[in-house]
Amino acid sequence: MKKIIVILALVAVACAPAMAAVEICSEKSGNTVTVKYRVASGPNSVRAFALDLSVSTGTVTGVTCSNASYYIYPGSIQISSGSVSNYGSCVCNSTYPGTKGGVGTSGVTVEMGSLYTGTNKPATSGTLFTFGISNTAATVTVAAEPVRGGVVMENPGESPGLTVTTGSPCFAVTECFPSTYVGYSDWKTMGKPDCWCGTITAGMAGTVAWKFQCYGDADNKTQDAVGKYRVYTNDYWKVVSNWRKKITTAGLDACADFDHKSQDAVGKYRVYTNDYWKVVSNWRKKDSTFPGSGDCPTG
Repeated sequence: MKKIIVILALVAVACAPAMAAVEICSEKSGNTVTVKYRVASGPNSVRAFALDLSVSTGTVTGVTCSNASYYIYPGSIQISSGSVSNYGSCVCNSTYPGTKGGVGTSGVTVEMGSLYTGTNKPATSGTLFTFGISNTAATVTVAAEPVRGGVVMENPGESPGLTVTTGSPCFAVTECFPSTYVGYSDWKTMGKPDCWCGTITAGMAGTVAWKFQCYGDADNKTQDAVGKYRVYTNDYWKVVSNWRKKITTAGLDACADFDHKSQDAVGKYRVYTNDYWKVVSNWRKKDSTFPGSGDCPTG
């Protein structure tokens, strides 16, 4: 897995002109800094991130990476006999070429990637990670780490145009799911996936509306050129591939969690029977056959 990410990074650095726009921003609140991302344009998702964090005074006290899609940590992953024995930490080892000093110093390099296939792409926006700082008055800088590619797109020939901003608040799209809903905290834990957000609202220009996700549409696409079914085989396989995964399970696709809830008090499965029956009850429905034309979330 480590080799795959490294190869992708090296290829992306040397390839074609920018065909995508990726935005990265940071919000500072007291001693905590939250780093978020958004694919503003382009057809593909981000495969991996390599970012340098710096503070003007004081130190970085710790880094927490909790995005369920970007759970591959090339800088410290351990592989034994072809299997991952330890996913490690997203903080890059400071002995590697080009990396910052690490936690306890004024700079840290973070690496995180996803080995998704076509059926479980990461959300196009969300929270990547948070980090602590010792001095609340420090100026925080987040920049692409050039040796490891900075931002690597799904297509190795697609080089992103990267915009990095620092300040508060970040882009409105990262808060498109209502904070008043019961599932809001879970949405944050999952990296704030767009698929839970429903219809496009003000400040979300350039994003794709997910109108039918809560009805069983896990891929935001229609299938079958004649029938244009909104809920069909792709959505069924999304449920199958995420069956009984928990919110902490690596690789969980939040878009298959149609009811935005966990089931089973012991296992807390994000994709379970309620989600399966959403697919069954809306099987082969078209856009025009959903109540009120969809518009998730429903509460």
